[in-house]
Amino acid sequence: MTSKHPARLAVLAAVAALAVTACSSSKTSTGGSGNGDTGGSGTDYSAMLDKAREMVPATFTGPTTPAKAPSGKKIAAITCYSILEGCVIPANGIAKAATAIGWQARTFDGGGTPTTQNTQILNAVSWGADVIALIAITPSAVQTGLAAAKKAGALIVSGSSGTSSPNAVPAAAAGQILPAVDVSPDYKSLGEHLANWIIADSKGKANVAVYGDKEFDSINAQETGIVPALKACTTCKSSDVQYFTATQIASSLGPQTVNYVRTHPDVDYLYSAFDPPAAAQVQALQTAGLGKNVKIVSALGNAQNLQFVKAGQVQAADAAYDNIYMGFAMVDQSIRLLNKQPLIAPAGEGLPFQVLDKTNLPTKEGSWTAPYDYQSKFIALWKS
Repeated sequence: MTSKHPARLAVLAAVAALAVTACSSSKTSTGGSGNGDTGGSGTDYSAMLDKAREMVPATFTGPTTPAKAPSGKKIAAITCYSILEGCVIPANGIAKAATAIGWQARTFDGGGTPTTQNTQILNAVSWGADVIALIAITPSAVQTGLAAAKKAGALIVSGSSGTSSPNAVPAAAAGQILPAVDVSPDYKSLGEHLANWIIADSKGKANVAVYGDKEFDSINAQETGIVPALKACTTCKSSDVQYFTATQIASSLGPQTVNYVRTHPDVDYLYSAFDPPAAAQVQALQTAGLGKNVKIVSALGNAQNLQFVKAGQVQAADAAYDNIYMGFAMVDQSIRLLNKQPLIAPAGEGLPFQVLDKTNLPTKEGSWTAPYDYQSKFIALWKS
């Protein structure tokens, strides 16, 4: 999720380093790679680094069962905030998939607040949407809009929330309306791969400042992977999670990060929950002359952040996932629900991710996409 204007992209993400605790040592872990001990002289950090960089899954593991698309449908994508790349690209994927099967698609800008997101869901209902697709929007915050959508008979799906398999499925509060399915990568595994990259890149000596955002279900799911894996490295140190909110990136994230790095000179890695806050932190640290003091890692695979990695500008790695694929998979699951066919399991439909650094960046610029043709595979299922 990023913008051409880093100060503005901060509106949706955020940082509040309100209470930073000292880094603590812990036991070893392999995170998601299963390589055995990650600390001590016997660890093969080179092999661990290679494993952390592998694409997951390595090949297309999406659906193979045909699901003929019904005709004449309207699908509305409600973005978390349309100045953010990670909110817009899944909507672009939805629009491309919809065009291929003759559906009408329209994107509604959620504006970064539940109030606007609720309003845009209502606008989508007025437009006559048969399917309403939430992108990185917390369902509990938009119950007014979802109640109207349900009453109108619209199908509600979501993406980038991490609330369906392969992620843990949360319990719904009584009476709460939830999307029928969420399409996301395996955020826990993604977090473990990022932790393993940090541990291996530092040869087991990383001192990591950890930043998170409780506003996003997906970031909470990612945290269940990276935090235990970092804490389990006997020879590493990591801070308690420093939580931020959506209103803090533009104003306070940069200065707080600079202050933390200055007052904790032993910190040499910084985990930023996703790309927009990472971009703000990159720029703040560079401006303060601290760009070479830490290596930032984050997740999403936005074009701007991958350029930081390529140029060696503070950010050293990014756990990228394919947001166009997400849009196609959201359309695929929607078709199956409309047809009353079984959903594909896991619900993420094999949405791929990969930790990228200077050694394995794609040659083409732009946000990351998987290096194989999945679009024609999906379309063939919908037209069969």
